[in-house]
Amino acid sequence: MKICVINSGGTIACVGDPLAPMSAQDFAANSRRLIEPVLTAMYPELELTLDTGLAFPNAATGTLDSTNLQPRDWCRIADYILEQYDRFDGFVLLHGTDSMDYTAAALPFLLNRVGCGGAGGALLSKPVIVTGSQVPMYARGEPDVLRFNTDAFQNLCGAVACARLGLPEVCVYFDARLFRGSRVLKVDASDFRAFDSPNYPPLGDYGITLDVDRARVLPGPADRSVSLDDPSVREGVRDRLAAIAETIDACAVMPLSAFPAAFDAAAGTAQMARLIDACVSTGLKGLVLLGYGEGNFPSGNPDAPAEGAVYRALQAASEAGVIVVDSTQVIAGRQASSAYAAGAWLPQVGAITSGDMTPVAALAKLMVLLAAAEHEGWARKDVERLFACNLVGEVSEAD
Repeated sequence: MKICVINSGGTIACVGDPLAPMSAQDFAANSRRLIEPVLTAMYPELELTLDTGLAFPNAATGTLDSTNLQPRDWCRIADYILEQYDRFDGFVLLHGTDSMDYTAAALPFLLNRVGCGGAGGALLSKPVIVTGSQVPMYARGEPDVLRFNTDAFQNLCGAVACARLGLPEVCVYFDARLFRGSRVLKVDASDFRAFDSPNYPPLGDYGITLDVDRARVLPGPADRSVSLDDPSVREGVRDRLAAIAETIDACAVMPLSAFPAAFDAAAGTAQMARLIDACVSTGLKGLVLLGYGEGNFPSGNPDAPAEGAVYRALQAASEAGVIVVDSTQVIAGRQASSAYAAGAWLPQVGAITSGDMTPVAALAKLMVLLAAAEHEGWARKDVERLFACNLVGEVSEAD
């Protein structure tokens, strides 16, 4: 069983004061000496590779605090996994917690090529387990000293254990729980239980034993013709990925939270409308609205939404080609803005529903679909249709 541990950076591999990422080479050297013997004693069949080949050109160490990761870096990580794909049985990606949920949401859309109804042209056949920690693996002033009683040591060992199971999807392993990557949110900045999956149960947990509910795991490819195990299928995904990487920076998608903001219904003005206009003027391609409750959003006129400044700003954005998504800032639950008049107007300005997707997954999914559109020959209506579909387990089917 060959498992590749790829280090992108993050707290797990940080040292110093203030904390900053150590190089992948230094982290790997320490881990080969201090951690690999523990794992190989536990799993004698394990061949662990602490890889040092992934590098981010904007960072002197080659690794990044995940705060500084850009959408093109999602593509860089995905392509690196595909480049190494036939050499290993599974992958563990070490990642900072700040934007781990974004990367974990984006990777399934980059590593799979699927359509509505689960029709797959290319499907992941091996596990990609994303993990990190709230506390560094090595001592702040003594990077050769392992801090074994931390979530760093526990999460890395648990992620490797999960990677051995052959689950064909991108997952997050954190604090003894295994989640679908496209379903997680960071919910705590201080506690070891930093991540949760509010709208989909964990795939597994590591108590006395590692238990995974296989019924919740994606099925993976039905045969080799749609599997990344096939070199030609994999090359097609890499070609698509290269096209996405070329265009993703021009496919900016922005989240915008509802908040108590000034508006004057009689004058037809609203602070939120001015924010929307300013964002659209930058060349924005997508807007994920984080509404109140089930997705309600202030229109700028409580009695006549269509006369509100926010309504008009969103309508103008949609007519200018911006795809508007109605989501919610509430952690758990399904977006259903049509239940209230305060949100029922959103479809009239072209807003599409996000169902029970996290806003993080909605942003990553929309950005990848927009970036892939030219390569795939999709029109706007195709992107909107695909966004509404469950592609990689990121959203529940509507009742």
